[in-house]
Amino acid sequence: MVEPDMSINQPLQIISLDKKGGGAAVGLADFTGVPGSDESPCWVHLDYSQSAALEWLNGIDWLDPIIKANLSDDDTRPRSLALPDGLFLSLRGVNLNPGSDPEDMIAVRMWANERCIITSNRRKLLSLEDIRTSLERGKGPGSTRQFVTLLIEGLALRAETVVEQIENDFEMLEDRLITDDEPESRALLAQLRRQAIRLKRFFMPQRAALEHLVSDPPGWLTKRDKLHIKESINKFNRYVEELDSIRDRAIVVQEEILSKLSETLNKRMYTLSLVATLFLPLGFLTGLLGINVGGIPGAENPYGFLAICIGIVAVSIGMIALLKFKKWF
Repeated sequence: MVEPDMSINQPLQIISLDKKGGGAAVGLADFTGVPGSDESPCWVHLDYSQSAALEWLNGIDWLDPIIKANLSDDDTRPRSLALPDGLFLSLRGVNLNPGSDPEDMIAVRMWANERCIITSNRRKLLSLEDIRTSLERGKGPGSTRQFVTLLIEGLALRAETVVEQIENDFEMLEDRLITDDEPESRALLAQLRRQAIRLKRFFMPQRAALEHLVSDPPGWLTKRDKLHIKESINKFNRYVEELDSIRDRAIVVQEEILSKLSETLNKRMYTLSLVATLFLPLGFLTGLLGINVGGIPGAENPYGFLAICIGIVAVSIGMIALLKFKKWF
């Protein structure tokens, strides 16, 4: 079994599969090349950002230079490449590490044939940790083809958790926005929409890479393995559809919010317009009577102020009656 203190988070880790679901850690000094056909398959995991791992990778002569470059390349676009001596896959998994954003996808690159698997990344990927844990318990992959299908299924399963969480968060937020429009809710809605867009951007090429793998598989992948991969493709299809639905629903919700804000603004502007219309003639009268020149009517009359007040009230009543007659309010 794999030693508990050995971790694939080390710069270089080699695990020999016992073909029964378990594995044993192999020291670098004991691993000189690809095992023969009569030997147990092996899994080599390396952190390509570490010099020790790159030194080992560049030092082996049985691996194609193109594969070496791809295993240590920062270009993380999902793709599948079938070669005469093996299979290269570049996939991405959701980032479920503590304090990280799920849409900050983690890339994993893999080269595999019937005897050996080489995976590389530079950040912790839980799907790889799941495989290692299953090897510890004796329930892991017994062959390289099982490893490939388990990794793809693990990536799809972790992605499902994130997509379902986004969908649940959106439904709760959608109900909240209908009853109470808060700035915090609008900011969260924009965040969920960005997450959906970013996840879809990576899920679509990943789905295409898996479809290419099924259409042009290596000879050692069995029909059952391809069925498992097709099931993962169907899951990614569903994820893309759900993310599209979330994005479209978010657009509708944002349009409703903008409509409500516009309606509120129009009501306030309408009220201000009515007030301005009501006080326009009153302002004209008070401004006219406030001119500091001789001949102002009622300036010498002790009841002049009272008469002006009564006149202002009468004008106000007349304006209100006119506005109601026009059905402005």
